[in-house]
Amino acid sequence: MSTFSPIYLFWYIFPVIVLFASKLCISVFSLNKRFRLKATDIAVPFLLFGIHQLSTLSSQFSIFPYFLITLLLLGIALAIFQAYFFEEIVYRRFFKMYWRSVFLFALVLYIILIIFSIVQFF
Repeated sequence: MSTFSPIYLFWYIFPVIVLFASKLCISVFSLNKRFRLKATDIAVPFLLFGIHQLSTLSSQFSIFPYFLITLLLLGIALAIFQAYFFEEIVYRRFFKMYWRSVFLFALVLYIILIIFSIVQFF
């Protein structure tokens, strides 16, 4: 059992900081008009880094490689889904759907890691 440190608090609020900063970046540089980006599109790499850091901080190993394997399987599943239901794979729609679902998976895993690390203290 580890003791609580201020670095844990930083990693707990890290997703909120990243989402606000990416929203600010989108609005300042008008990326939503030029490239049709959303704040979640920019936040994904930071969440992936946060998953690695929080998992190594709360346990002794990183779950990031397992998460990458899950993301690869998600890409395969989305490609099969689009090929079956739409009878074609439109790359723009595929990558947009894949990247947004990666954000959802990363956010859910990040929340699970936060709950795991909090439970570990008690």
